[in-house]
Amino acid sequence: MAEFATLLDLGNRLGRSLTDTETLQATAFLVDASDTVRARFPYLPDPPPAVVRKVVCAMVLRVLRNPDGKREEAVDDYRYVIDSSRSTGEVYLSVSEAAEIAAALRPRRGSAFSIHQGPFPAVQQ
Repeated sequence: MAEFATLLDLGNRLGRSLTDTETLQATAFLVDASDTVRARFPYLPDPPPAVVRKVVCAMVLRVLRNPDGKREEAVDDYRYVIDSSRSTGEVYLSVSEAAEIAAALRPRRGSAFSIHQGPFPAVQQ
C-alpha cells in the first residue's frame, strides 16, 4: 500500500533537504506512520483527506527532530527524561492528531439553503 506522505512532503515541512541517513529512516517511518493511521482509521476514503498527510508528516518529523525522545534534560548531575509516549515505540498517533482525522471524516451537515457569492456561471445552451 502507498504511504500517505512522501519524502518531499517531509522535506518541505522540515524546511531543508533530508540527509542520506534521514532519508533511509524517514522512508521506514512513513510506512510505519501510514500503517498506524490505517489501523486506527481502516475505512479512509481514497484519496484520504489532506489532514492525513499533515498528520503522517507530523508523526515522522517528531522522530526526526528528536531521535532520542528527550523530554527533559538537566546539566548539573546530568540527567534526562525520555518522553513516555516514545517509550512504547518510535512513531505514534497522538490523541489530538487522531481527533483531527476523525473530524475530517465526519459527514458535513447540510443546510436548508445555500448562499452563492459572486457572479453566477454562464449557462450552456
